[in-house]
Amino acid sequence: MSIVVGIAPGQDNRPAVELGIVLARSYGHRLVAAAIDSAAWPMSPVLFESEYQKRLRSVAEAALDEVRVFLPDDIESECVIHGARSSRRGLLEVCQKENAFRLVVGPAADGKPGRIALGSVSTGLLHSASLPVALAPVGYRAAPGARLRRITAAYSGSSTSADLILGAAVVSAESGVPFRIASFAPRSRVISAAGVGLDVESSVIDEWANVIRRDTDEILCSIDHLHIKPGETDVAIGTGPDWASALTAVQWEDPEVMMLGSSGLGAIKRVSLGSHAMRILQHSPVPIVVVPRRAKSDYTAAVV
Repeated sequence: MSIVVGIAPGQDNRPAVELGIVLARSYGHRLVAAAIDSAAWPMSPVLFESEYQKRLRSVAEAALDEVRVFLPDDIESECVIHGARSSRRGLLEVCQKENAFRLVVGPAADGKPGRIALGSVSTGLLHSASLPVALAPVGYRAAPGARLRRITAAYSGSSTSADLILGAAVVSAESGVPFRIASFAPRSRVISAAGVGLDVESSVIDEWANVIRRDTDEILCSIDHLHIKPGETDVAIGTGPDWASALTAVQWEDPEVMMLGSSGLGAIKRVSLGSHAMRILQHSPVPIVVVPRRAKSDYTAAVV
């Protein structure tokens, strides 16, 4: 299997490459840095390329040359140029060809430092990818030789996030990377949902944590070969006056990724800008791995 990293000519590709290296090293997979040459489609019947095609290919080659500088010797890696109708289609084709475990993409150029910023290609991939898509924050860097220190699964109490918990636990068990469950909400949301005053806020949060632990224990302990006993899984609760504060209210390792569930095809259409999932994505201080429903189904099938 492989970790495919999308390389965008003319952009800062280092955040995506750095994240791809950490994932490849942590999961023991090869890394494939892929630049898409959309000018190569459709293939011309003539025996020579136009100057325009030559120029675009040279730009893609130059982008890969820049990437090669960052690739370490301790992981197997390859740089490829793939011709396709579009960058989105081309990256998905490379993922299929390379039996990808993760597709990694970088942030949009206008994003805030340390935050994830979706561009047109990454948004399109979240609509159509059938494998988990890892999103690198703006300016992301990892220490030399770094491996993941933890995988966090975001849990909202829904059936789709319950599937995600199972998927994250399977990935953790297979890779040996520690795993935890986290739930986030602005404090006002928690209190208003409970219908109580601020003077009992602490007890409401404690009860919320107990409910999450009970639910997730039931999910994980139902899978015998995961060897997880009740109370063994770390559960973190993040609250604050707003979403940014809720996300930073819990401790984060370096490096760490957070797995976030989507509904698969048409993911962002079903994770609206006002939704729990999109708010987490916008304010996460660590890279996000968006897992489509169909990918979660594969995890579930693997442990039945």
